[in-house]
Amino acid sequence: MPSVRYGLWGRKGEDGLSGPKEIEGYRLEPFAQCSGAMLDHARLSGANLYSVDFRGASLREAHLAGAHIAEARLAGADLSGADLSGANLSGADLQRANLTGADLSGTNLRRTNLTGARTSGTNFVGARFCKTQMPDLRVNDTHC
Repeated sequence: MPSVRYGLWGRKGEDGLSGPKEIEGYRLEPFAQCSGAMLDHARLSGANLYSVDFRGASLREAHLAGAHIAEARLAGADLSGADLSGANLSGADLQRANLTGADLSGTNLRRTNLTGARTSGTNFVGARFCKTQMPDLRVNDTHC
């Protein structure tokens, strides 16, 4: 099982930083190209995945709690059963993503595009919506 136990940046070394981590051959850092990646069960809680390209990637049951995934491209990604609680998904593209059974509680979904996403059993409790394009094409401005 791929794992980044201490988030994207790992433990701090003597120089204060460990640098980005590699999982399954993918160097995970802001703006990384990971389309089609197979990252099921990856442990990326608290990771900085700003503007990463995860189009068509498989992140089933991945641990992404508190991760910074703003502006990421996740169209067609499989995030079923993933823990995205407290994550920042503002401006992310989740068109046609599979979010079945995912935990998005407390997640920032400002300007997120969920058009056509599968959300059966998805936990949205405490999620923040503003200019969020919902799966049914309506715009949710609850928290603007």
